[in-house]
Amino acid sequence: MAPRTSSWPAWTNISSTDSCIKSADDWIEAHRKEDGADGLWRIHDGLYDLRRWINLHPGGPQWLEMTRGTDVTELFETYHVNAEAAARPLRNYYVRRATSPRTSPFTFEPDGFYNVLRSRVATELRSTGNGRAKSALVVDTCFLVALVLCVAVARTQHYTSALAAGVTLALGTVASHNFTHLADNWRMYYMELSFLSVREWRISHVLSHHVFTNTVQDLEMTLFYPFLHWFPTDDKPFTVRWAPYLTPVVYPFVLPGQFFIRTFKRKNDITNFLIFVIPTILFFCGSTTITIMCVCKLWLTMILTSSFVFTFLGLSVSHHFPNNFHDGDYVSTERIDWGLHQMETSAERNELIDNFFITMVTFGDHTLHHLFPSLDHSVILNLQDTFKYTCEEFGLDLTQKPFTTIVRGQFKQLVRITPKNPKKK
Repeated sequence: MAPRTSSWPAWTNISSTDSCIKSADDWIEAHRKEDGADGLWRIHDGLYDLRRWINLHPGGPQWLEMTRGTDVTELFETYHVNAEAAARPLRNYYVRRATSPRTSPFTFEPDGFYNVLRSRVATELRSTGNGRAKSALVVDTCFLVALVLCVAVARTQHYTSALAAGVTLALGTVASHNFTHLADNWRMYYMELSFLSVREWRISHVLSHHVFTNTVQDLEMTLFYPFLHWFPTDDKPFTVRWAPYLTPVVYPFVLPGQFFIRTFKRKNDITNFLIFVIPTILFFCGSTTITIMCVCKLWLTMILTSSFVFTFLGLSVSHHFPNNFHDGDYVSTERIDWGLHQMETSAERNELIDNFFITMVTFGDHTLHHLFPSLDHSVILNLQDTFKYTCEEFGLDLTQKPFTTIVRGQFKQLVRITPKNPKKK
């Protein structure tokens, strides 16, 4: 059983922390029952009826369609860098106060770390803008190369070419992750080629992981249980506790696994048919002797390779360093600034190469991305000085760690069973 006990009492023994929650749809449905939104949208202690705003929403309708009936406080605060501008139309849709307190421990006080940093970033953006040409070039190049390699795979039927195509596909999928955070756009659907679903990803990654990082509400902490058990508890399976370096054996099956769970629960949508782009290329661009069985084998090789690389990069990027906060560790207060929580759950990575392409395809500049997920990655590069200055003002450590150290750290976290600074009985 995945642990239900949280560092915050309000999250202990509620349905969305249950170990049976294995899909994005289960998670969002649980929150509709718990968040006290009464079928509306909750922001702080106010309830809003945003149905007339759905098709007017600058970020696209999907965000509001998915979150109806839930508490979207953290999303509202972190996806609108200019909070005052976002609040103006919101007043027109106010219904009443919520009748129950928020279960989330996160705050956004005016003089807190996050709001101070956000106001400075908003000022910075007035002069730098928020274009996305550089990131679009990266992701388009990755998928163009991946599709060209697919044609080469079809022609040669070599598994080495399929491996290369799988790696390129994974890097492009990492880069396309940037676009799933932005307003609805066609580039976000690139990741469908790797068996991911944009709608499901936006729930499990954006609504869950980005908001509730490293907590029992973070689906990316619980989806892979018991194969990957990040919480500092002593109920870890022996395969994790005694042989953590063998856990990557599950990486090739993470993305296909999500597809099969989604299919079993009949939660696929029309965009999920994009997974057939690659086998179609393999079949119609191959020689006349290529068979359906050969296409399936080559396709499977590409997908398993892509899943391994994507999962490895995702789990090695920042969050699972043993010094980071993981739910179950001691917290000194039941309320915490959301930005400080993001700092406590991320390790600063020393980039191997100061190159935007490498940053895009390896989840680079990850802490800043978590703090401002609605900003294109090319914009984040311009915020480093403001970020460092504000962190110094609040006494926050930005010491960078080598990538190899963070990679090794995730395996140390897998075997950690003792909470940091446990309460004295």
